[in-house]
Amino acid sequence: MYKLTRLDNFGSAFFYQAFTFPQVRHQLKALKPEGATVAISASDSAQPIGLALAEILPDSKSAEVHSVFVARTHRRKGIGTDLLSRLEEELFLRDCTSAELIYTTGQPTTLALERLLQKRNWTPPQPWTIVCKTTTDKIANAPWMQKSSLPASYTLFPWVEITSEERVAIEQQQEAEPWIPLHLIPFKHDENLEPLNSLGLRYQGQVVGWLITHRIAPDTIRYSCSFIRQDLQKMGRIVPLYVNAIQRQVKAKIPRGIWDVPLVHTSMVRFVKKYMGPYGTSLEESRRSCKSLIDA
Repeated sequence: MYKLTRLDNFGSAFFYQAFTFPQVRHQLKALKPEGATVAISASDSAQPIGLALAEILPDSKSAEVHSVFVARTHRRKGIGTDLLSRLEEELFLRDCTSAELIYTTGQPTTLALERLLQKRNWTPPQPWTIVCKTTTDKIANAPWMQKSSLPASYTLFPWVEITSEERVAIEQQQEAEPWIPLHLIPFKHDENLEPLNSLGLRYQGQVVGWLITHRIAPDTIRYSCSFIRQDLQKMGRIVPLYVNAIQRQVKAKIPRGIWDVPLVHTSMVRFVKKYMGPYGTSLEESRRSCKSLIDA
């Protein structure tokens, strides 16, 4: 008979690291009883067999479910359902009123996950992002990879070098007159960023764009968040950001890349499909499902 347990420290979570994605494993190391990370484990005779992992979003009553995973030999026994149910209960006890889960389609576990969400009365999954996977040797052959020059009024810089004054200026501008889509605000993405090729763009000394990346595996970088100020978007200023970031990845001999673009950004989706798709290894989509925890 399996047992469900809330994990409150890395000592108890150490043996469950393989049960979630590499890019969120660091959250297990920061586990504490009242922390933002909520982890529910499943074990059988003290052996780890499953994990559900979520994160309570800052200054919010919502949470993001990162993963629900059960070892292959223990599937089809209701363990995944129990893990998600217990996770929902713990989030509600932590004053969360809603939760969301975003996942990539085309995986061996996609159908099982969607059945699980349906069983737990989550909303029907809706298309959320387009996901392009490729290798540096393929993308390096794209014609637009030769377009890396910028006018003298623009300056590229490593995102880790953004000043505290610039961060404050962006936040104040956003508060006074919102100019960045909420899910593209860089400070929501720059924790545990990949310093190698996370870049910012200054125009006449002011930060007007960024490309934030994450190392999700030793051989893979995910291009997580990119944005250019609206009045500069039609000038194609985002292309040199991507070119320079990819060139840095090539130089570092990191062979794989993933581009994750929200479907609401139709121009960037068109760019990915037209200019990156032909040089990719796969083109998939992610889907998003939500649940109100008040009515659970």
